[in-house]
Amino acid sequence: MPPADSPRRRGSRARVRLSADACPSLASGVAFEEGADDRAWIATIHGVPSSRVSRSVADLLSAMNGETALRDLHLRFAASESLEDFLDLAERFRASGLLRGDAILPPGRLTYRPPFTLQIATLRAPALFRRVDHVIVRLPARVVLASVVVLLGGGLVAAIVQARDLLSVLTTPMPLTGLLILIAVLSLATLLHEAAHGLTLARFGGSPRRAGFMLFYLTPAFFVDVTDGWRLPKRSQRVAIALAGPAVHAVIAAVALLAALALPQPETDRAMLLLALSCIAVVIVNLIPFVRFDGYIALMSALDEPNLRGRAIRDASNFLTRFLFGGRRIGRALDTAWSVPFGLASLAAPVVMVVFAVARTAQALAGGGPVLGLLVVALEAVVVLVGVALLAKALRRVLRSGVSRLRFVCVGAVVVASVVTAGALIRVPVTDTLGFSIHGGRVMLLRAGAGAGADTEAEVPAGTPVVLMSSGIVANVPVGEGTVRPLPPTPTTVPLDALFPVTADGVAIPAVVVAEVLVAGKSDGLPPTGQARVELGETDLWQALWARGVMLPLTALQGEREEEEENERPRD
Repeated sequence: MPPADSPRRRGSRARVRLSADACPSLASGVAFEEGADDRAWIATIHGVPSSRVSRSVADLLSAMNGETALRDLHLRFAASESLEDFLDLAERFRASGLLRGDAILPPGRLTYRPPFTLQIATLRAPALFRRVDHVIVRLPARVVLASVVVLLGGGLVAAIVQARDLLSVLTTPMPLTGLLILIAVLSLATLLHEAAHGLTLARFGGSPRRAGFMLFYLTPAFFVDVTDGWRLPKRSQRVAIALAGPAVHAVIAAVALLAALALPQPETDRAMLLLALSCIAVVIVNLIPFVRFDGYIALMSALDEPNLRGRAIRDASNFLTRFLFGGRRIGRALDTAWSVPFGLASLAAPVVMVVFAVARTAQALAGGGPVLGLLVVALEAVVVLVGVALLAKALRRVLRSGVSRLRFVCVGAVVVASVVTAGALIRVPVTDTLGFSIHGGRVMLLRAGAGAGADTEAEVPAGTPVVLMSSGIVANVPVGEGTVRPLPPTPTTVPLDALFPVTADGVAIPAVVVAEVLVAGKSDGLPPTGQARVELGETDLWQALWARGVMLPLTALQGEREEEEENERPRD
């Protein structure tokens, strides 16, 4: 269940920022519907719910009649806040299509939402969900809830019994066929997840307006627009709509765990366990309340606090501005004791999630050759550029809030100097991730590639410590250790799981043997393939980030370039 759809704007001409003397007016087609109580109202555009607002915001927007200046509206409705923040709020109203300006259209069959979301939808979703709702047998809510609780309890018991097997699934390669089937099943589960949101809304008398397929930050997904749920009178109904999707994944996980416990076939058992773990991960991520996922929607609905996350982030930003730059005290947008901590967590959570995802992707693709190396570096570059742009936008907002420019510059210089100094002083281990394969009882270190022209940077020094690990689809566990004995780069072919956490019978990929591992102790218990973490010593944090994030992913590319130069060189 994605966030509420933003209306489409016709035209893309640049707009001048609203000034304090501007006299904006409410856009045509904008109306306000009273919610379940006087505190919550629904702003609609041409009859389509746009956002859920407080009574004070509805009064403010209604007072924008084209004759009253924003300066006067600020004194009337938000005198405790800075004028700059009030103008920012007016800009957000205009960007949402609530103020007169560019023509506004409701989302249609094809909708683009900057920066990276494209939706392809059917507008017949209301009729579709009504028909499905009539087909499904209506069971009492207590029966449904009790059945879900029993299934989840059984799944928990099955997970405890199979704890060792669950760990093994995480830390060993996944068969390619099973992985493809898993992706298909998870896609179907996601479809059911979104359908559950829409069916629950229909069961409560609401109407899902649109449903379809979307590319969400270049990731394919399904979606159902359930913004009509804002019209429901009970908080419990809105919470149920938000949690219906995660409940689907939780039930699928429980059924898969019970099936794995009952089925004797090892491969089927393994597939069921991985399906269960994948669904559990989806549930956990969806319930994180600090990002705009289902858990946040449920929390916002339970507390009946419109725009909970945005208001908390605003309070956290004001706190940081006052703490660092001496900005003046501004009244809280969210009148709770936990507003600032929740806002800080909401700022940090997306950063942590993105960094973790990028780090895990880089580790999984580390030995994948020049193409995947370029993909890793490109992904990191995009993340860095987006982060810099967001930070610059935040700093501009701080500067416009009226803080002392001298203090702004001084604090900024101190922060930058502290970060640079800390990065230079903090010592971190430097590692390189390779693949390994056992040939004739010898453990060989491998890099992806088809040629023998490895560059000197790709060579591993003699005697370097190596930790041999399993090649897990999610995690890696140590299985042995040893030291490096360099060898001349030699082309070879190896099984798929020597470089990737995926197995496929009869599939071999090109690689380059770069060294042998002198294993400490016996190598009889080692898996035939896996990952190898080469310990290259210590360095400061900045050099480690550069080496790990840029140099190592591009090592194979550099080796391939030198091989081409060698082949083009005239021979005597």
